[in-house]
Amino acid sequence: MKTDWINIALASDDNYAQHVSVVMASVLLNTKHRNRIRFFLLSDTIDNNKIMLLQETVSSLGAKLVIININNCEFNNVYLSGHVSKAAYFRLKLADILPFDVHKIIYLDVDLLVFEDIVEVWETNIYNKPIAAVPDYGIMASARLMKQKATVIGFGEEDIYFNSGVLIIDVDQWREKAFAQQVLNLVETTQLPHHDQDALNKVFINNWYALPLKWNVIPPVFCLFTKILFSIKFRQAAIIAKKNPAIFHYAGRYKPWEFGKKNGFNDKYYDYLRETSFKDVKMPKPSKNMRGKSLLRQTLRIKLADIWCKIFG
Repeated sequence: MKTDWINIALASDDNYAQHVSVVMASVLLNTKHRNRIRFFLLSDTIDNNKIMLLQETVSSLGAKLVIININNCEFNNVYLSGHVSKAAYFRLKLADILPFDVHKIIYLDVDLLVFEDIVEVWETNIYNKPIAAVPDYGIMASARLMKQKATVIGFGEEDIYFNSGVLIIDVDQWREKAFAQQVLNLVETTQLPHHDQDALNKVFINNWYALPLKWNVIPPVFCLFTKILFSIKFRQAAIIAKKNPAIFHYAGRYKPWEFGKKNGFNDKYYDYLRETSFKDVKMPKPSKNMRGKSLLRQTLRIKLADIWCKIFG
């Protein structure tokens, strides 16, 4: 009997393979439909030993993993900066490289954790939109950044900007309308501040479906940045999402694997890591540039946000 697959895509180079396993474990340990989960990993020269560990992790948890090797030479002209690697752009080619039996797919960044059943996202009606995503309050609550988006991608005052770390992609529409090439044309010809996320927002302006905020809770939300906390427009939804995150997304500079286990910040990352075949790797894994990063500062931000939740919640 043909399996009714729930398709999920991730993209990684060799450095992030361990974190892919953690994301996949978090998905599988929070769903009742493990045998329907089919992961597609877009691989940028991931070492064969790590591929074996990824396969072991997924099979031990009852799901399927398909590895698709990507020729990263196709992305030589994209704009790279900071922690953004070529692998970040691989998702743009999903419609072109996935098997033809894949008509819809969930894309997940590899610096996040899933806490609720991903099937809820899979079954979301996106009303024939080519893409679904979560509004990015970190951008939208900033007058400076929204002014930037008006300049670089033509946003108007009422336009909504989304974060591209969690996406539902209508693969059929992407194939039919060649959306991937439209986005790639932008990232290859323009140095956009937020890379392909800006390009996606420009291509799909007013043509995407907004998922609930809980499905991509980013640092400005879980730390309740003041621009969100003191905004009547954004505060209440942010507090609700912070209290009950379905996906916790470590977007930005503070990655959970860079520090030792700390409750309230990255303890769940370490919990899921123990459920993978990477559980014996040496931890933590600090990045080369730790300048300005303080675990104490970050945990204090989160604790202060918890206090604000009690006051305003």
